Amino acid sequence: IEDLKLRASIGTVGNQEIGDYTFLSTYAATHYFLGGIKNTAYYRSALGNDDLKWETTTSYDLGFDFNILKGKLGFVFDVYHKKTSDLLLDIPVEQTTGFSRQLTNVGNVTNDGVEFAVNATLWQAKDLTWQVSANIAHNHNEVTSIGTGQSEIINGNQTIIRPGEALGTYYGWQFDGIVQTSEDLKSVPSPSNKPVVEYGDVKYVDQNGDGVVDQENDRVVLGSAQPDFTYGFATQLRYKSWNLSLNFQGSYGNKLYNQMEQALESPNASYNASTKLLNRWTAENPSTTIPRAVAQNNYSAYLDSRFIEDASYLRLKNIQIGYNFQPKVGNNQKLGVYLYASAQNLLTITNYSGYDPEYSGYVDRGTYPASRTFTFGVKLSY
Repeated sequence: IEDLKLRASIGTVGNQEIGDYTFLSTYAATHYFLGGIKNTAYYRSALGNDDLKWETTTSYDLGFDFNILKGKLGFVFDVYHKKTSDLLLDIPVEQTTGFSRQLTNVGNVTNDGVEFAVNATLWQAKDLTWQVSANIAHNHNEVTSIGTGQSEIINGNQTIIRPGEALGTYYGWQFDGIVQTSEDLKSVPSPSNKPVVEYGDVKYVDQNGDGVVDQENDRVVLGSAQPDFTYGFATQLRYKSWNLSLNFQGSYGNKLYNQMEQALESPNASYNASTKLLNRWTAENPSTTIPRAVAQNNYSAYLDSRFIEDASYLRLKNIQIGYNFQPKVGNNQKLGVYLYASAQNLLTITNYSGYDPEYSGYVDRGTYPASRTFTFGVKLSY
């Protein structure tokens, strides 16, 4: 054993990643004409909250660092518990306020997790050194209280905040295929946004069996944006004057609402459309996944399970190759020269059909993806 370090910590911090003066109702100026005269008026532009207070997180952490084999093999392990109180979220409010959302303290959230990393020197000689490292982390996120007197909060008709569920839990209808000509239309539950069911329409599961699929009674949990685990691994190889490094990262088990795909699969004369519509339902092509095309449709009105996609991914985040040499210059002095080339986001393996599975939000509306970047450089030292 070369090194053994035990660690334990506890602390409480506040959340400063919020806007300024959000507890205040603010006003903005506008102009109007009356009798041909330009006048100035003021309107309330933001809904304040006199009861707003700090969001605080108390963390407990226990871990160790452990190195053996003359430092050639090392481990890092941590287990933690975090409790966030008075969670700050923008939540829907009554329309009578004149606003749709308000920043509010809505309850408590816990995060329990474990992190593990290993670093190893696989080979070390005069001309060749090979090092590798890997890490994996699991975090369990759970809402324990919403502190509003409500049993749940529906956030933007897309996610639900409910004790026992994770933040970023999707809430919507469960897709049940496409209505085929062999079915009895009277037996197909009618969605509230399209009461008259026709062949080629989307079917949804009628959760309570009342014959109507509506927002109040038939939405279910469709997954969470929280991953089962995140991971990464890297390797560095040096041979004489050459060196090569690769860095991978990824996540597994997280879901993402691909709202852009939902819009592209809903025919609209004003926007582009997905090529998936080429395989849409027709009497001659009874698709079980893509509904018929109509001039006016409500397919994108509500969230359904078709567009909650697995956003697990593995990405080659960075790769770099370099070469060191020392040419002689005047008076037998040596000039250090390092030539290198690198690439970022060169390769991504995923089943997610949107632009970028690494998107950190809950709803992907077509966010610009991570750029693939190539860099060439030279470093000189004298």
